[in-house]
Amino acid sequence: MDKRIVTQLMICMDAASKHEDGKPGYVLVIGATNRPDALDRALRRPGRFDREITLGVPDENARTKILRVLTRNVKLGGAFDLVKVSKLTPGFVGTDLVSLVDNAGRLCMRRNIEAKELELSAQDEDWWKKPWTLDKANLNITMSDFEEAAKLVQPSSKREGFTSIPDVKWEDIGGLDRLRMKFNEYIVNRIKDPVAYEVI
Repeated sequence: MDKRIVTQLMICMDAASKHEDGKPGYVLVIGATNRPDALDRALRRPGRFDREITLGVPDENARTKILRVLTRNVKLGGAFDLVKVSKLTPGFVGTDLVSLVDNAGRLCMRRNIEAKELELSAQDEDWWKKPWTLDKANLNITMSDFEEAAKLVQPSSKREGFTSIPDVKWEDIGGLDRLRMKFNEYIVNRIKDPVAYEVI
């Protein structure tokens, strides 16, 4: 069935590319896929889908820009650092960052509800029978909400099987102390603190 649909699509695209008078057509077809390797090679020939734009996993700067857009209409409180949030989210794509902001909002709401319940229960045993509202001034998403939300969201690049995360820890490896020290010095520390290792 897939082959028949693709064949029909190619016939339609070839027919739409030229008018009866021989002049070029003005039909623009845009397609999107998350599995480019599964595409029929005939679709990539000139006159069909001959221009390709690859959108990879955003880097730290791109994640900061995406988070800036996503948090534009969100009430943020305290010392909030978008750059730090983007460092906490390697491998996150746009939808993962949307989920991160949503989860941070839920955590903020839950924190405020629990605080209000504690406050009301201390004043009155039958507090749950009476209507109550949250103070909107306290509904600010904090940095700690984002840090907790980052633990709840699994990035798409890891979820879809592109990256396998081994469950072997340093404690499981015997010996190799010098190798471990070199590995930390040349790789791990540079990832954790890239500013300290910048070449001036």
